[in-house]
Amino acid sequence: MVLIMSLGLFFLSFFCHEIAADSSLSKHVEYVLNTVPYILPAQSIIGKREWKELKLDELVTQLDRTTTSFGRWGLIQLLHPIADKKELEQRKKIIMFLVEHEDKMHLFQQQLKSIRDAEKHLLAYWDKHDELSRNARGFYYSVKGLKELNKSSLALNVSTIMELFIAWKYLIGVLAFGGISTEFKRWLYGKEDLNLMRGLKAGFKNPLKQHLPYLDQLKEHKSLGYTYKDYVKAFYYGSWGDRYTVLHEGFFVDRKKLGFLAGLFQKRDDTDFLRASMDPVSASICATIPTLFSDYELGNTIVSTMRELMSMKRTLDQLQNRVSDVAECINAIKKLQKMVNAKVPMVGTIFDQKEIYDNEREQFIKTLLTPRFLKKTGSLYSCGHVLTMNLEIQQMKKSIVPLLQSVALLDAYCAIATLYKESQNKRVVFSFAEFVDNQEPFLHYRDAWLPLLSPDRAVTNDFILGGDNPGKIIITGPNGGGKSTILKTLGMAVLAQSWCIGPFREGKQTLFSSIKTGLATSENLSQELSTGMAEMKVMQELLIEIGLSDSKNHMLVLIDEPYRGIVDTQAARRIYQFGKNIANYSHSLVAIATHNKKPIFLEQDTDGIFANYQVKIEETKLGVFKRLFKLEQGPATWWFEDDEKSSRFIDWINILCSFKGNVISAC
Repeated sequence: MVLIMSLGLFFLSFFCHEIAADSSLSKHVEYVLNTVPYILPAQSIIGKREWKELKLDELVTQLDRTTTSFGRWGLIQLLHPIADKKELEQRKKIIMFLVEHEDKMHLFQQQLKSIRDAEKHLLAYWDKHDELSRNARGFYYSVKGLKELNKSSLALNVSTIMELFIAWKYLIGVLAFGGISTEFKRWLYGKEDLNLMRGLKAGFKNPLKQHLPYLDQLKEHKSLGYTYKDYVKAFYYGSWGDRYTVLHEGFFVDRKKLGFLAGLFQKRDDTDFLRASMDPVSASICATIPTLFSDYELGNTIVSTMRELMSMKRTLDQLQNRVSDVAECINAIKKLQKMVNAKVPMVGTIFDQKEIYDNEREQFIKTLLTPRFLKKTGSLYSCGHVLTMNLEIQQMKKSIVPLLQSVALLDAYCAIATLYKESQNKRVVFSFAEFVDNQEPFLHYRDAWLPLLSPDRAVTNDFILGGDNPGKIIITGPNGGGKSTILKTLGMAVLAQSWCIGPFREGKQTLFSSIKTGLATSENLSQELSTGMAEMKVMQELLIEIGLSDSKNHMLVLIDEPYRGIVDTQAARRIYQFGKNIANYSHSLVAIATHNKKPIFLEQDTDGIFANYQVKIEETKLGVFKRLFKLEQGPATWWFEDDEKSSRFIDWINILCSFKGNVISAC
């Protein structure tokens, strides 16, 4: 059991990591595409509150069928509902064309996949923390007055060679300066003439000499023995053989100079001068220690130099691959643009945006799409050309954003068409909305469902507001009974007036000039508003907006549990009064969900302008309920009049919420 739970937590953590990564990428793409303002073809009919309360970001995630990472941005732009019938008709034509011509849409999606394969390298140019860009800075001229040289590939080739030389210079310097240092010591201790060239040569020769067993500095004079100066010369300038010989054969030295080290050597006489010598094993060890230190220092220097050279080579190779992938990405976009314009002029309007830096951009793209950058040439390439193009991409990146926006929109249209086609073989479907010209607002959805839920869980409902039916409804029932789900399903009118398809089998409606919601109002600490105060503020704003709107501007208003945070008796009275105040505004369709009783009397007190509805709930056995999420006419009388049944439902819903809360906490 513990193992299963551990595995579950592991996969959950991995899944959450993937979600976080996708979210980070989505935000980065959004930032990139918003660096150039995109102007919606028509003003959005909802505000930030409606976007948040209808959970449209979550809806995009649920319905996303895009190919590139740019596509989500396109879906969001198209999801802003509009009241421009001509623009909606144009969108519908594009989507229907893609649905009916699957072969052409497949060609577009294949080209979109080519863009997707290379897009991450293009997006990296907007990443302030990009490691490759940071590593490449060393190849450019940064001194004021020399920065113009960064435009010259020849100058950057020279800069690259200089960087490579600097990496080698450290190794050469260690060897050369080591020899010169030795020459100075020779001059100081041996009183020989100072010869820098000899020292320079010795610096390169010394690492090899450290391992040679023959004598280099000493002469054979065993009968006389070696002196302390011979010992110093052997250790500073000599070979391994010099050090071994002077230690094994011994050397004359004053005891006082050796100090406590005198005990390490064998005494050959009883005078103040010792003939210090070691046995062969000890002499070998002591002669080898300086060699090991020398090898360690030289080895570190060589490894450090090679790492630096390999890092520089890796940076240049990665930069060449990045530039090449960017060229491939832009080339795929240009091919897609030509393909769309040639095969589907109607869809080609997506690329008809006014683009900044047009002439300069076209020249930049022309240079980028030359064979030099399009083809990856392995290790044989001009570093200078790669560096100049890398810098030019960095400087011109803003000019290609409109192209990326066009790709995002086309990808979004293909995704909407794909979503529509996928749904046709499922229990619940997406259908094209039909917009009806009518003096008063009208909405008729058959088999409507909420796409925030998976299709397997979705429950369908029929909605008829306006026309021969009341245009304003009160939905009553307990909290947790499904009223909010019904309101959000009605809120999918935003899909009809944006993507032109809605989650219904059949949908007819007038165009709404605005869609307003009050679904999830909460306290606002920054404005010092409690929940009740915030609710009253929102309801007052909705009342004013409904009152100011004229008969030509149709509205859809969705309100969930208004005046929450206020005692029920006061909330019920205020909801009732709100209904009375808006009853005569026939240009607005209104749906209000509440668990209070008094608002149900609006039906009779407004002569049928309001109608009562409830969300069906069955008690399958005593104390056990089933929420059907089906809307039916009439108030939830049992909720108001059957105290025992109401109490049982509250107990049941509390247990259900506690169980779900524990599951969520465990996750």
